[in-house]
Amino acid sequence: MVSFAFSRFGLAVLAAAALAGCATPKPAGPTELTLLSINDFHGNIQPSQPTPLMPRLPDPATGEVKPQPAGGVAYLASALAKLKAQNPNAVVVAGGDLIGASPLISSLLRDEPTLAAMSELGITASALGNHDLDAGLPELLRQARGECGANGCLWPGYKGPGFPYLGANVLDAATGKPLLPTHVMTQAGALKVAVAGVATAETPKVIVARAIQGIRFADEADTLNALVPQLKSEGAQVLVAVMHEGGVQALGSSANDPSYACPTLTGRVQDIAKRLDPAYAIIIGGHTHNAYTCKINGRLVVQAGSYGGWITESHLKFDAQGRVTEATAVNHPVLQSVYAPNAALAELVARAAALTEAARTKPVATLPRGATRFPKAPYGDAALGNLIADSQLAYARKHGPADLAFINTGGIRAELVVTPGQPTTMSDLLAIQPFGNDIVALTLTGQQLWDILQRQLPKGDASPRLLQPSYTLRYRWRMGADGVPQLGEILIDGKPLERTRDYRVVVNNFLSEGGDSEGGFKHGRDRAVLGTDIDALVDMLRENPQAVVQAAPGRIVRE
Repeated sequence: MVSFAFSRFGLAVLAAAALAGCATPKPAGPTELTLLSINDFHGNIQPSQPTPLMPRLPDPATGEVKPQPAGGVAYLASALAKLKAQNPNAVVVAGGDLIGASPLISSLLRDEPTLAAMSELGITASALGNHDLDAGLPELLRQARGECGANGCLWPGYKGPGFPYLGANVLDAATGKPLLPTHVMTQAGALKVAVAGVATAETPKVIVARAIQGIRFADEADTLNALVPQLKSEGAQVLVAVMHEGGVQALGSSANDPSYACPTLTGRVQDIAKRLDPAYAIIIGGHTHNAYTCKINGRLVVQAGSYGGWITESHLKFDAQGRVTEATAVNHPVLQSVYAPNAALAELVARAAALTEAARTKPVATLPRGATRFPKAPYGDAALGNLIADSQLAYARKHGPADLAFINTGGIRAELVVTPGQPTTMSDLLAIQPFGNDIVALTLTGQQLWDILQRQLPKGDASPRLLQPSYTLRYRWRMGADGVPQLGEILIDGKPLERTRDYRVVVNNFLSEGGDSEGGFKHGRDRAVLGTDIDALVDMLRENPQAVVQAAPGRIVRE
């Protein structure tokens, strides 16, 4: 049985705190809890076109290490079923972003088939992710309630996901009260478990402003800590923190660290974990699309990668006083070569594919090669980001003068994979750019451009995540002896950047509003909305299929 609740305030919290010491029953003896978790599914119900994930792992048949297809909701369901059969009292939770930034097979149907599929996985609750809010909170609440609204549902028989979204730190900006349930209480064998959930406090930095009007996001650790007295007063014997925030490991790090040391783990999860009340037995995360099993100050901190390609299985053992005596975790890859697809969910995917086939399979152009979104040293740019920036500049120039364009790497969600002789389709392109962002032209001074380029450079040993530029911008940078990055030569259309002149700059509306911590674009003047990002990319590839070759990296060079 599962119940969920909103946080209490004022005297109710004080009373809970007073009762906390005597209201929490201790386990009668040693007990165990198993948690199964996923995160950042992003509507990837399909097994292919695009394949949700291709982790490099040993082939189960040959042992050869190579990329292998993983994910697809029918395979995910089978993998979960196997793990639940081994752990009948397991609690299944999600770390957010189950929908949003989804492939066409889901997004064309308002992500309703994804949420319908999620209802079959036995999920107890999910933390709220930033992309869950892409269509706004009212739309998410409609979906969560299984309602169809005035315009009806796009998925026949839609009834919702069957679990709540948790957002203890998602507050009404006017009243300060939570807009979503703060936690759920569930029974797992002999244990009463509280699952408390939070969104990333940095949601305003990674979502368009119109989607979160009237919402304030409080600090994750502070919010969860304030909940502890209430959770204990409600009889919780185990407290589980689920959050849409996480960490990043160095390239090549394993999804499973037997030592749990994770020496390269960085990100906000470190600070949150160190400040979080020790009453929470485990932190289950998301947002950063990394798969890891780590411990911070002795407490498990885990994440299951993304796109349904991994499941985290966490085991906690408690003594008679309710203290954690042993904590282990393993990330299981959901390899399509290992699991048979769940028949009912395979049929659901087939129905979604049929409903969206005409739009998904519409051909765009036959391309000479694909393009990657990941830069390789010494370059800070990659072919796919360059291609998108080039397409937006070309689109803008059809409407008036424009000097250069940028795309943020977080707005590029998949690789451009090309099959020789086969046309690239709308489904392929919308998997890369699923947000439907507007293209905005704005005016900045050369000094403002210089400031934007300088501010984005990585500090110390941090990995670069540089804005991807159009072909009209080339620059060099270096890391100073003091660890401070320095800009070198900056050329726009082959000429040195002039700090006193104006430049017409093209970005998506997310960047224009200061998204991805790129606040410099908010200073842009004379703004004009020109069209959508996907229209620009389609036009470019139809008019010039060789553009993918012309977008070769080398525009940003680290000296």
